[in-house]
Amino acid sequence: MAQADVEKACKESGACYAVYWGFDEVAKVLRPMAHFNPAERIAAVKAKTGKDDLFTTESYKFTMKPGEGSVGRTYASGEPCFFQDVDALPQDSFLRKDLAKQFGILSIAMKPFGKGVLEVGSAEKWDVCVWVSSQCIRDLTVEAVEGEAVEGEAVEEIYGEAARASDCLCIIC
Repeated sequence: MAQADVEKACKESGACYAVYWGFDEVAKVLRPMAHFNPAERIAAVKAKTGKDDLFTTESYKFTMKPGEGSVGRTYASGEPCFFQDVDALPQDSFLRKDLAKQFGILSIAMKPFGKGVLEVGSAEKWDVCVWVSSQCIRDLTVEAVEGEAVEGEAVEEIYGEAARASDCLCIIC
C-alpha cells in the first residue's frame, strides 16, 4: 500500500491517524508498513506531551499474528470492524489499548486492504462507522444509524458525496 493511500484514508474518514498493517511473508506477522497523521494532530500531541511520539509511530513496536488482537482478527476473518470506545475493550481484544489511552484515541475502525489491514482512528468518539468493500458504499447494503438496512440511492441520501466518490477507499465514519 502506498503512503498516499494511507493519507487518503485518513483524510477521507476524518480520522486523526491511519496505519497500514502489512503481512510480513517472512516473519508471518502483521506489522505497520505505512502511517499518516495530519499536521494538526502532530502539533496537538507534541503540545500536550512535549514529545514527537505518536500513536502511529509507537504502533511500530507491535507485530500481530493472523488471528491475534483486533488487527490479526480483521486480517484472518476478512471482515471490517469498528470500535466506538476502545477504552471499553478488553486488553486481549485491542493489544494497544494502553497506547490508545495514552494518546487519546477513542474510536477505531479497521478493514482488510490489499495484503494487510488498514486502520483509522479518532480522538473524538465516532457514533457510527460504515466501512464497506472496495466496490464503494453505494453498491452495498449497510446499516443506517437507526439500525434499518438501506441500499443504493438511500445510502447516497444519508451519506452524500462521499458515498458517490468513485475513487474512494470506502471509509465513512
